[in-house]
Formats: sequence, C-alpha cells, structure tokens
Amino acid sequence: MAQKKLSFDDIITMSWDWRVPVLIAKAHEASVFDTASGGWKDCAWIAEKLESDLRVTRLLLLGLCGAGVMEKSGDNFRNTEMTERYLVKSSPDYRGHVLGLSTRQMKNWLLIPEVLKTGEPIPKPEMGPEEEDSWTEVFLLAMKALSERSVTQLFNALPLKDGMRMLDVGAGPATYLIEFAKRLPRFKGVAFDRPTADPVSERFAVEAGVFDRINFVAGDFTKDTFNGPFDGALLSNIIHIISSTEACGLIKRVASAIRPGGFIAISEMAVGPDDDPGIASVFAVQMMLGTKTGGVYTRDEMMGWLIAEGFVIDSVAVLNERSEVIVGRKKESE
Repeated sequence: MAQKKLSFDDIITMSWDWRVPVLIAKAHEASVFDTASGGWKDCAWIAEKLESDLRVTRLLLLGLCGAGVMEKSGDNFRNTEMTERYLVKSSPDYRGHVLGLSTRQMKNWLLIPEVLKTGEPIPKPEMGPEEEDSWTEVFLLAMKALSERSVTQLFNALPLKDGMRMLDVGAGPATYLIEFAKRLPRFKGVAFDRPTADPVSERFAVEAGVFDRINFVAGDFTKDTFNGPFDGALLSNIIHIISSTEACGLIKRVASAIRPGGFIAISEMAVGPDDDPGIASVFAVQMMLGTKTGGVYTRDEMMGWLIAEGFVIDSVAVLNERSEVIVGRKKESE
C-alpha cells in the first residue's frame, strides 16, 4: 500500500506536534508530576512546593490537562492514573527515564543543519566519571522500559525451548534474556555488551532472581568473537548503529558460534518499499546524528546477510509498527 500523500495542512499540523512531547518531558524534568502525586492538589499548593510563580504554574498545569496527562476540577489538579503509575519517580512502575533520553535526542535533532554540512555525528557531551555512570543508568533504564513493551511478542516469535543456551549481542539491560529465563526455568543466557552496561544489567538480573543463569560478558561486538556454541542468538536493535559491511561481519562471527540447527534472530526497524518506507526511514535521521557508520536497512537486506552465512529463513514476524523480527535457521550438519 502506498504511503498517504501529505497535504500542506498536514505539514502545518506536524510543525506544531513537537509541543506536547516537549511539554511532558520538561514538566517531568521540573518535578511537576512528583509534586502533584497522591490525588487532588490546589494549584497554589503545587506552586508553593515547586517554588514557582502561581500564574505560570496554573497555565502549565492547564496545558498538561490538555495534553491528557493531568486532570482538573476548578483550581485543583491531579495526575491521571497513567501519569501516576509511570511518570512519578516513587512509583514501582516508574518509566520516566524514557523522557530523559528523548530530551537529549530533541537537542540533537535541532543540529541537523550542522551535521548535514560536516558529515560527522554530534559529539557526546563531556562528562566526569560519576555523571557518565549516572547517564548510563538512565539510558539502560530507558532501554529496559522500551524493550519490556515487546518482550511477550518477541518471546512468542522466537523458537525458544527450555534448556537452551542463548546469546544476546548488544544486550543492554538484558531485558529479553531476563524475561526468557523467568519463563523458562532451565534457560541460560549470555548478555554481551560494553563494560559500562554490566553493573546495572547485573542488578536487574539479581532483582529478577535469574542472575545465576545469565552470564554477562563485556566486549566490542564490532570486532570480538563469541564463545559458543549457542542454540540461538538475538541481535536486537543493534544493526542500525553499524554499516552493512560491519553487519555482515557481525553475523558471520555470530553464525560461527551457533550450533547446527540453531538460529539467529534479527529484531530491527525495517525500511519499507520506495512508495511507503515507513517509520524506520525517519529513524535514519537519528543514525545520521548519532553514529559514524549506522543506517537503516530493508528486510531483504537483513535476510540476505543470514542467507549468505548458510542460514534458511525460518520466519518473519511483525512486533509493532516500528520493529519486526527475522529468524534464520542454521542448517543441520550433513
């Protein structure tokens, strides 16, 4: 199906669509949702706690009501149920780290003209060791919140069996291995990622009660080999940060660590056909801003990399509007 043609009215609408996400992210940063937690609060009380001006506080709270994340009754305001659960830091289900990540990305997107001229990604901000550790934790918590949304779909899409040993390359917070281990009592996993990811991810595994079955290995997946054999491997949302040549090399190294009959699963945003490239094509700009060699790829390209290593395409499943998972099966020994 061809992509819907945009009208100029659509462009005008989209040109203002940045308002709501910025409003929510900055209100979260200003601790508005934390201050308003626990039920109805008078606007003057909220302003006093925030040490903010009453008039602008009222206008901000009204805007948040319009955005659907707060509710009002006269001059009293409260968080919606969703906001109270996911955007209040004291909530056990807090997911607000995602807003910290998006805020950082917003700043980068404003630098598109500069990157277009230089051809170089935006340098990472200079940080001291403590600040670097803090940002790494925020990033991993954001990745955990995002990956938890699709863990069940991925579990159902992969040919998983209890007792198998699986490699997750670029595992980040190790959400998938941890969740698979919780569902399969004899499942074992190897979470491979940069050294900075290990302490935080290990904590997640301990909290989930599966640390004894998840092995955390630090390394560089753009050049390191993997200590197999494994029954399966997952490459989830890492292909886009490297070039197609680097992706071919990665899959070759992963393939050599897979048992005959085992599988490699690539979970990625796939670019659609020319007349409807889809949301993954917009994500290409993020790779332009943040990586030296990254990009976005079609389903056929990714399947081709698996086929080139002697794998047979087992299945392709759509996880959501952003991602799909391609499973390739290694041929049995003849």
